[in-house]
Amino acid sequence: MLKQIFLVYQNYRGDFFSMQNIALAAYFVTFIILLKIRSLKLLKSWFMPLFAMYFGLLIGTLFSIFLDGTVSDQYLAKYSVSSLILQAFNPLNSRGKVMFGGYLGSIFGIWFANYIFKRKSLSEFLNISAISSSLFFAIWRIGCFLDGCCYGIPNETFGVSFPQRSLAFRELKKNFPDLIVGSSTVPLLPTQLFSFVYGFIIFLFLLIFFCKDKIRCPYFYFFAQMLLYGIGRFIIEFFRIDPRELWGYLSMSQWIALMMVGVSSFFFIKNRKEIAKSFKNETNN
Repeated sequence: MLKQIFLVYQNYRGDFFSMQNIALAAYFVTFIILLKIRSLKLLKSWFMPLFAMYFGLLIGTLFSIFLDGTVSDQYLAKYSVSSLILQAFNPLNSRGKVMFGGYLGSIFGIWFANYIFKRKSLSEFLNISAISSSLFFAIWRIGCFLDGCCYGIPNETFGVSFPQRSLAFRELKKNFPDLIVGSSTVPLLPTQLFSFVYGFIIFLFLLIFFCKDKIRCPYFYFFAQMLLYGIGRFIIEFFRIDPRELWGYLSMSQWIALMMVGVSSFFFIKNRKEIAKSFKNETNN
């Protein structure tokens, strides 16, 4: 059981961006290590995660600007569309990022680099990126927790109170002032930490199978991560109350998660015999 706590930040805004940089570094290092495990030539492949990281930050920023509900309205009210797009191309910009945008951007970055450099290992690169992304997402959510964004519904038993300087406090004071008590929010479910734990479990699960090198079905890890993350993200979204882009009764993230689950499920159904054979061979060994 989580103890109800009151968080105090010394350099509030720095906490999230520090975790963002740690997450990026973890993604890059993990990617390089997995390249080495797969015996892919580092001199010809070390730049692949850089493309994934750049396009991930770019698309993640664009999602935040144009597809993040109230945030989009605030950006578009202050800046022109052209200036916002130009700012997004700067990977060091301080704009918020939408995780699904970053995920799609990283996939595009891998495909783009694989295409322009005429590599023939797209499946391996996407598999490695999927495992590295799971660790990236987990660490990123710690930053969300420190920032006070992506918070959950009120809960006295497992809740965490966020202080005045947090994003949760500012948003709730504006939209739901009854959820503010003195200089902190009421206890809120730390959905960020739930996402961190779930993302780290996905990372370990995929990493173990990858290191055993038993499943040789192309794109297996890529679609496995897509399926597992999509299921978890869809469920966790029901326990959040922070402002998000809603399309009908579901959030934008939930619709994307459903598409991820559908696409990945089709992959596993189509390749079920090959995957089952890999698992059978692993058991026999």
